[in-house]
Amino acid sequence: MRQILLAIMVSLSLLTSCTPKQTLGEKETFLSLGTVCAVTLPSGSGKEAYDKVQESIVRVNDTFSRTKEGSELHILNLNHGGTLSSEAYALTKKAVEMADITGGSFDPAIGGLVSLWGIATDHPRIPTDREIAETDTDWKHIGFDDAKQSVSFPDNLAIDLGGIAKGYAADKAKEAILSLGIKSALVNLGGNVLAVGTKPDGSLWRIGLRDPEKAEGEPFIILQIEDKAVVTSGGYERFFVEDGKTYHHILDRTTGYPAESDLLSASIIGEESTICDALSTAVFVLGSKKGVELVESLPGYAAVVMTKEKEILFSKDFPYQYSII
Repeated sequence: MRQILLAIMVSLSLLTSCTPKQTLGEKETFLSLGTVCAVTLPSGSGKEAYDKVQESIVRVNDTFSRTKEGSELHILNLNHGGTLSSEAYALTKKAVEMADITGGSFDPAIGGLVSLWGIATDHPRIPTDREIAETDTDWKHIGFDDAKQSVSFPDNLAIDLGGIAKGYAADKAKEAILSLGIKSALVNLGGNVLAVGTKPDGSLWRIGLRDPEKAEGEPFIILQIEDKAVVTSGGYERFFVEDGKTYHHILDRTTGYPAESDLLSASIIGEESTICDALSTAVFVLGSKKGVELVESLPGYAAVVMTKEKEILFSKDFPYQYSII
């Protein structure tokens, strides 16, 4: 289950002044987390700074990839449990906490279903009803032993942190950026966008949310933010078509099939990208009414969603400046 894709538009206007001002440097891109990652730092930051941020992101992938041999999560699923590092244990527990908060609309126990569908692979397929019925997707069946930092779960359950790991990677990238003394930066992990501070000239970042029914890069709204994460989930990026029907990658544990809500996309804005990531998936699965109500119950987080009727809805008291395209 995996949320995805936010197209961004970042205004890189330069300050003109009698005294030199710092501006944004070149955007550096690389592949990780199953997507194209992009990092933009102030001019003059240097290669070592970019390398440190990239390393922080790649390390998250190497730890939490469900399919990468040797990752902690891959080994955990192979053994149907085990002892984890402090970091892996904490994020796995956080994922289960988010499942509790969202009533399972975000569900880290969905790994078995993800494998059955294979939507991110070269051979996606529609699983049988029996296969779905025999796959445990109940996050409440994941047990934790804090003293041992160990996790346990049934043999027919597999953990997938794809719905939270990219958000976590963005948060770790921010930690790396701040540790370098950098106060202005932009991180885009395949649509999970995190803005550090403001732009170097002090103006707000301008983040465009992709219109799911238009070409990639065409936004339907521009948000103006400072020091916030913006994460979007939608079914328009990873999917396959069989017998004229489209099957996307965001799965609903209650049916075992791709979620069929009234939404085309769900975007969450807030302080912590990890939480925004999980919430964007949950809102997409829940639909506009229940999804927006969920976000409104969580202080510090806001939502903007687009319905299949092309209606744009906002959570109550939406605090950010925006312009609809």
